[in-house]
Amino acid sequence: MKMKAGMKILEFLGGGFVGDLMGGLDKLFTSKEDKIKAKAIIKDITSKKELALQQMQTNIILAEAKGNWLQRSWRPILMLAFGFIVIYCKFIGPLFDLRIPELETEFWNLLQLGIGGYVIGRTGEKMMKSYSDSKKEEK
Repeated sequence: MKMKAGMKILEFLGGGFVGDLMGGLDKLFTSKEDKIKAKAIIKDITSKKELALQQMQTNIILAEAKGNWLQRSWRPILMLAFGFIVIYCKFIGPLFDLRIPELETEFWNLLQLGIGGYVIGRTGEKMMKSYSDSKKEEK
């Protein structure tokens, strides 16, 4: 979830928002040099903020990876629960003519967010484990 939200923030900052902001600068500044300087400053600020956001996300993943069993395992447990709900509603329920609850749009949105966060989170954990292993070998 954190990573997916972060990606949306980065898309927002990197896409339309910055483009609109740069277009607005053209209206504020008359000299070409001032426009170039202002655009460079804004690009620098947004790239620093993107880097800070990515660093915060990395710190969260690291904290979870170093935590207790529940902190390390909450994503797989949650994804297993989501998987069971989907399998029940799409396969088991219809096969055995059981009552099937309606899965609302929010459930599917949460599932998409969870899958994105899970995949990115697991990738981050593996990268950090690989990085820490390489640091240990250097010593």
